[in-house]
Amino acid sequence: MKKVYEVKSIDEAKKLAISDFNLPESDITFEVIKENKGFLGIGSKIEVEASCVVDGIDEGKKYLQMLLDYNEVEGFIEKKVRDNSVEYNVDAGDFNGYLIGKNARNLIALQLLVSTIVNKYYSEDEKKAVNVDVGGYKKSRERSLEHMAVDWGKQVARTKNPMTITDLNAYERKIIHNKLSSWKDIQTHSEGEGSSRVLIIEPKK
Repeated sequence: MKKVYEVKSIDEAKKLAISDFNLPESDITFEVIKENKGFLGIGSKIEVEASCVVDGIDEGKKYLQMLLDYNEVEGFIEKKVRDNSVEYNVDAGDFNGYLIGKNARNLIALQLLVSTIVNKYYSEDEKKAVNVDVGGYKKSRERSLEHMAVDWGKQVARTKNPMTITDLNAYERKIIHNKLSSWKDIQTHSEGEGSSRVLIIEPKK
């Protein structure tokens, strides 16, 4: 994350950058890249480039490690980065169940929090797509949902009766939507709000 300020002093640039970046001064470096001296020193200004020096991806991993350390849990955190995507895979043994939570609620909240931590260090066009998985839960759940989606799709196509699927979070509904999106004789959509939102699989009209 970088930004250039045309200011009268380096202190002015620091105040602006701290406010704009919403970061402490220790996380930012400042470099004078141009001086405009004005006429006889009147109206002189400088251009200062402010840059964030913190790696947000590393900060995401540090937070996950801090969470394990706080709970006195030994675990392994694998970090994978590809283009603007970053994936953290956590394996903490018996603690995995707590990190995942009922209906993956803890895992969903954890991913949102880690994504917020990571992206506070990047500008809008540098934002990272963050994925957090625990004990391979998401990959296993994705395979299971895809198998169920095929079974449900076949049943709706055969009976011509719509089916309502409850107790799925947004991530899980998306998996089913994607799996059945290319089917010619059925279609999917979601209805409802919040925790009452459901997935509908129905014949195409």
